[in-house]
Amino acid sequence: MFAILGATGQTGGAALAASLAAGHAVRAIVREPSRATALTDKGAIVAKADLDDVEALTAAFAGAEAAYVLNPVPHAAEDVIAAAAKNGAAIAEAIRRARVPHVVALSSSGAHRTEGTGIVRALHDFEEALRGAAASLTFIRATEFMENWGGVLGVAAEHGILPSMRQPLDAAGETVSTVDVGRQAAAELARPHAGERIVNLKGPAEYSPEEAAQALTELLGKPVMAVATPREEWEPGLIAAGLSASHARELAALYDAMNAGRAGFEEIGETRRGSVTLKEALAGLLG
Repeated sequence: MFAILGATGQTGGAALAASLAAGHAVRAIVREPSRATALTDKGAIVAKADLDDVEALTAAFAGAEAAYVLNPVPHAAEDVIAAAAKNGAAIAEAIRRARVPHVVALSSSGAHRTEGTGIVRALHDFEEALRGAAASLTFIRATEFMENWGGVLGVAAEHGILPSMRQPLDAAGETVSTVDVGRQAAAELARPHAGERIVNLKGPAEYSPEEAAQALTELLGKPVMAVATPREEWEPGLIAAGLSASHARELAALYDAMNAGRAGFEEIGETRRGSVTLKEALAGLLG
């Protein structure tokens, strides 16, 4: 049986679907069981646990042959790095207590760095918390998600512009769909091993903001132009979208790092590429 954190989310949901399709029993660990009715309809068992609740997490992990874990940063936390560290420590302790033999953890490109990557620092800390928690440990270091464009698709559809913090606009960069992340996670859950492995996960190709705008032009049937969002507008815009000042600051720092080339992959581990193209990912977001 596989235990999957964040099963109502993007990567967790994709990992659950792929694991069920492969014939594995799955326990979906969620914070709000009321949102998980569709998961039970698909054949999953649902367990409730908050990310900082060691007792509930231990019970949810109990008996699992493998677990997929992730540590999403709380959007409204006054100190997002500290809040994520607290949750990461709870997840790692629960894995130890439940004696889960094989763990697959979602991380990020740039997570090998201790500074200069903004919010990715939380995933560096998560990796450190998990080390030694299970005999078999796989870190999936994924690059930026294609689905991150979802927050500005309404602007693109209504006004024909695609605001971008990725700059310059013609610079292609690595990006991967959350669907491919979930599929890779499901594959890794079925690949226990001795010690630690790192899987660097990329999409099928590199894409620029201008290429994202072109894909949206084709999907929406109207012209869409990529427009660089001025740096001084990043944090106020993110706060207006509902993030705490701490989260906005760290996320903006991540985009600074990506634009400067500081958030790339470490030259160790295995490299995998997904199959979902940017246009396919954007089509999925548009429904």
